[in-house]
Amino acid sequence: MMSNISLLKILQICDSLFPVGSFTLSNGLETYVQKNIITSPQHLQEYLNSYLCIMPYNELGAAALSYSGYDIQRLDEVYNACKAPMEIREGSHKTASRFFRVNEKTAEKSPRLDEYRQLVASGKCRGHQPIAYGLFMRDTGIELVQALTVYGYSVSSAIVTNCVKLVPLSQLEGQRILSESFEKISSAANKALSVTIGEIGISGAGFDLRAMEHEHIYSRQYMS
Repeated sequence: MMSNISLLKILQICDSLFPVGSFTLSNGLETYVQKNIITSPQHLQEYLNSYLCIMPYNELGAAALSYSGYDIQRLDEVYNACKAPMEIREGSHKTASRFFRVNEKTAEKSPRLDEYRQLVASGKCRGHQPIAYGLFMRDTGIELVQALTVYGYSVSSAIVTNCVKLVPLSQLEGQRILSESFEKISSAANKALSVTIGEIGISGAGFDLRAMEHEHIYSRQYMS
């Protein structure tokens, strides 16, 4: 059974206030708003539902494979190749790098996360946030499906928070949409448990295209 301390550790690293810079990334969402594709609570709900459909094959799937002991160098190579938008790829690198630095400062380091940091430092890996999260979650001792659920909630919460500020939308509407996504978050976490390396990178082309367009917009609030 997971201890309260393990739960608190996972909640800490998935918190938007955790200093890895995830709150500076919109992952293409800003482009959807600028193009008036997302202008209402209904549009946000459709966006979030679509994102949750592919999350098992992206963030959650990579975290699950790293947690389960899959070859990290191979996983890092595949995940890096699947992140076609430059800003998405670089954002994942940066958040992983900052996560490594935070781990070095903590009293109880995550040994698997430190091994990944060394692989990145030696040039054998690029370093990606979900892979780093999976390794940390395993060392923390939290059950995999619970870890993935918290991670999925963190990503979903960030999407809602960013969109509420960008459109803008009512905070109450944002919380309603988030709460109504709980079953889909749980389903995505369970689906990620059986994802194979060959399925990593399955995504909606629209998400990638908007993320690529974000590289060229005139003004922005987010790094991606």
